[in-house]
Amino acid sequence: MKRLITISIVIGIFYIYVKWKPSIASILDDTQFGDPIQYKGQVYESEWEDYPEEITGYVRRVDRHFDKYIPIITYDLVLTSGEYNDPEIVKVVHKGSGNYRWSSKTRPKGSILFYHTIPNSVRAQWKLDSIVAGETITITAKVSMNSEIKRDGSVVVGLGHGNHKFILVENVRKL
Repeated sequence: MKRLITISIVIGIFYIYVKWKPSIASILDDTQFGDPIQYKGQVYESEWEDYPEEITGYVRRVDRHFDKYIPIITYDLVLTSGEYNDPEIVKVVHKGSGNYRWSSKTRPKGSILFYHTIPNSVRAQWKLDSIVAGETITITAKVSMNSEIKRDGSVVVGLGHGNHKFILVENVRKL
């Protein structure tokens, strides 16, 4: 019995080690907001639109995002409209690391967009933390024009799908 308990503890510790993510609060403590954003001395930047836009949608999913190479991204949001809102019509599966798969037996009407959020302040992150699946929200944010995040001048990640966007979040309102 002791052996089984020991094996279970070792497996549990290994799982926690592999899946561990630092808290968002600890990431914010080490972040200097501005243009560009700095995290632990690393500079992260993108080509942001000059002015923020308002993005409105129904929240199908909100998933914590952590990637040690781009820790400034805190959440992945799936915002939908029309038939994409209905889980009986459109299935959405989170594959991890900001990747999703959706499927439907018919061609749904409406839209589905995947947003990878970067807060521009602690206040903006608090607003992001309050988002719950199933509500309709409006996000005020600047959108990355080139869908790339650079660290110290070289591209760390670029999005290859037109319906995936990096957004620099200023505010979130629930409708």
